[in-house]
Amino acid sequence: MSHVIKIFPADIAFEGDSEKTLLDSALDSGIPLEHSCKNGSCGICEAGLIAGEVIDAAGQVITAGNNILTCSCRPQSDISLQATYYPELAGQVKKITPCKVASAEKVSADVIKLLLRFPPTAQINYLPGQYINLQYQGVTRSYSIANANEKEGIELHIRNVPDGQMSQLIFGGLAANTLMRIEGPCGTFFIRKNERPVIFIAGGTGFAPVKAMVESLIAENTQRKIYIYWGMQHSAHFYSSLPQQWADANPDIHFIPVVSGEESNWQGRKGFVHNAVVEDFENLADFDVYACGSPVMIEASRKDLMTLGLLAKHFYADAFTVSK
Repeated sequence: MSHVIKIFPADIAFEGDSEKTLLDSALDSGIPLEHSCKNGSCGICEAGLIAGEVIDAAGQVITAGNNILTCSCRPQSDISLQATYYPELAGQVKKITPCKVASAEKVSADVIKLLLRFPPTAQINYLPGQYINLQYQGVTRSYSIANANEKEGIELHIRNVPDGQMSQLIFGGLAANTLMRIEGPCGTFFIRKNERPVIFIAGGTGFAPVKAMVESLIAENTQRKIYIYWGMQHSAHFYSSLPQQWADANPDIHFIPVVSGEESNWQGRKGFVHNAVVEDFENLADFDVYACGSPVMIEASRKDLMTLGLLAKHFYADAFTVSK
């Protein structure tokens, strides 16, 4: 059964199928609502139910006046939602595109940098920070795009997940010209155009979308101050020297690597990566923060940074959830 879904404050509407989640119906209608993991883990798609009823993944009916996850709830009536809509993404078309492996370089003990090339006629048209769904031998996994310029192909940073199906395929040996497919672009993680200083918080391969977004800001000759906090368990796990190169070349870019594991020889910052931000700033009211990593890291960042005056509307996140 079809229901009318109204989104406020954007004042737009679309048809929602009672057998589909609100998020899927919105995306199928070309309405890009805020989201990330799409499986209920990260909470980024949370919206306020103004009117109507929905049913959640557990089969519970939720009525007006409550917050819901659009990725997990299906409409049971016409409804109205207080939700974030991004007109910047409205013209994007998510599609499946064939590609071939240009290179697969092991950049650390558990990370491969995969570069994909596309047919000359292919147009991906993504915004730096978004992700794609990689399809190979019947397995599909989501990975953030790690480069800003699609003319160079698409760069992915793929971590070796123990017993992961895609990890076994890629880390088991991947020859050049291997045929794959991608679906995308996906997600609502991208740089908002303004002059506010930016803090990036990356955990592990959460550096991938940060790399793409910083590249885009550098290409635009931005005057915004940029702070890059990158957390790893051990210093040997940092797989790119680019953040330090950016900082060395630009006085407005600052790089702060943070190690969370026990490491006696590490002389840099230690602890959880978002705690380094808390230690360095007294007031974040004038900042934009972009966090990418585990749902636990993102939720901790959101909670602790808002105590320093960061506004919720200026906190943007992309949650990495592990799939076997």
